[in-house]
Amino acid sequence: MKNMLFFSRWNLQWKFLFLFLLLVLLPMLAFSIFIYNQANKAVQVQAVNNVKSHLEKMNQNLLTALQDIEDISAYMIYSEDIRSFLQSSNPVDSNLYSKRINGFAVFHLTSKPYLNSISLQNFSGSQMDIGTNLGENDESKWRNKAEMLKGKIFWSDAYSIKDQWGRENKVITLYRVINDLNDFTSALGMVAIRLDAEKLYRKMEPDFQNIEEIYVLNRNGDVILHSNPKLIGHPYPKDSIATAIQKGKGSSVSLDFKENKVNYTAVAGPIEGTNMVVLGIVNKENVAQGISSIQESILIMMVVLTTLGLLALLGFYQFNIKRIKILANQTKQVEKGDFTAKVSVKSGDEIGLLGLRFNKMVERLKHLVENEYQMEIRNRESELKLLQSQINPHFLYNTLDMIRWTARLESAGETSKLIEQLSKMFRISLNRGKPWITLKDELTYNQIYLEFQKRRLGDKLKFTIYCDYRVLESFVLKQMIQPLIENSLQHGFENKRIVRHIYIRSYLEHDMLIIDVIDNGEGFNTNHFNDAIKTGFALQNIHSRLQTAFGKSANITIKQINSPGAWIRITHPYTESLLENDMEVKGVK
Repeated sequence: MKNMLFFSRWNLQWKFLFLFLLLVLLPMLAFSIFIYNQANKAVQVQAVNNVKSHLEKMNQNLLTALQDIEDISAYMIYSEDIRSFLQSSNPVDSNLYSKRINGFAVFHLTSKPYLNSISLQNFSGSQMDIGTNLGENDESKWRNKAEMLKGKIFWSDAYSIKDQWGRENKVITLYRVINDLNDFTSALGMVAIRLDAEKLYRKMEPDFQNIEEIYVLNRNGDVILHSNPKLIGHPYPKDSIATAIQKGKGSSVSLDFKENKVNYTAVAGPIEGTNMVVLGIVNKENVAQGISSIQESILIMMVVLTTLGLLALLGFYQFNIKRIKILANQTKQVEKGDFTAKVSVKSGDEIGLLGLRFNKMVERLKHLVENEYQMEIRNRESELKLLQSQINPHFLYNTLDMIRWTARLESAGETSKLIEQLSKMFRISLNRGKPWITLKDELTYNQIYLEFQKRRLGDKLKFTIYCDYRVLESFVLKQMIQPLIENSLQHGFENKRIVRHIYIRSYLEHDMLIIDVIDNGEGFNTNHFNDAIKTGFALQNIHSRLQTAFGKSANITIKQINSPGAWIRITHPYTESLLENDMEVKGVK
């Protein structure tokens, strides 16, 4: 409270400057910083998602290549030439089978550049090598593991082999035992299909500008494929990432780390059906460079908005605050008794009108002072005039009752009956000033109203009122049906010389009270009905009262009928317990 009192003592320009900083400049700066941070995060997330998508593509390329090699090994199991070669002990026959096998192998070596060599070896010592001419290489470690699988596919890790000229290549190899088709427990030999690691890496198409490096690792964290052959076959240098891949157990892994004060994100995805994982490293700072244009746009926006805000501040001061200060200075002169004070009025806005009235006030004060208050203040005489007289409703009801008995005493039975009906109708409409009435009384009120109309129209009017006995005690808004009847009689039968039929029915449907008013007049379409609800007093009044009392659960609608006429339906919740206080709170009077 003290702070508010202190603020109220500030000059107007300081108040406006404070509010401008608090409500315009600071929120604008905060919003701009927020937008920048959100844009930065969004770009980084999008970059990581793009990396994942690219890794999936490379994953699929590598998986396709590996699947092709596995399909070749599967074909070899069922190849009669290969099985015959592995079973043959005759050099002549072996040479014949070798020529046939060589054609098959050369086709795949030619069509798949990443294939290094294919070796077939039986357990009698015969061996056939196709592709790169190999020197002496010890591959017993991998062969022993493949023999233990008894015909299942085994993929080795990356290792080095030498050709016959001593040149070293990094390869990964598929090993598979080929069993006798007639006896799967009897092994005929083994096939080894070697893939050149460098060429296989190129087949993955690792070309994505936001990826710093791409690795293919095994589940133990050893490098299988990489652009640098020196890393192949060695453990991945980042222990934390290798550990995360091991703990991932074949699921995708995403990990943030920092190296040389640079933030990176590592994204790894498994290659289905193998123990291999594709790993991509993303430099977050390079990704952030992608939003430099956004940063510049935000900066320009901040400068422009700040400039516009300052111009608005200066303009507001010049055209409003300065004029108010001039007016305040002139009032000080009047306070000191200087009635020559005057404000220059150059506009017709509120401040201009205030200045104009100030000038008139000063002229008036000057006139009063110059005449030394010679004007006498006359005493005002006030007369209370009775503008209107109100008739007590109960007095009117009692008077009607007295007239009815007078008519009976004078043997005017028909007149007495009409007065009695009018009295009853008036009593129902009063309802002790309450807005709610039972459906039974509401229908009685409308029956009397229709009987009065029938007295006027004679045989030209016929009406029927139907009510389900279950809803007789339901509460409704009073005088809700009568305006619909009146509209029907006044407007529904214009230019029609027919007997007017009005049908009213009330019933219960799914805890909703339904009231239908149907006639055989001209009727109207849905558009005219909607216009009538918006502009017509009677329908608009009913619709407004229903919405106020029941909300959106109540409405007044038009129903389509085949025959001429109108069918208006009122729908609202059924209730026998009057929550009058609740309704009055809603505004139903």
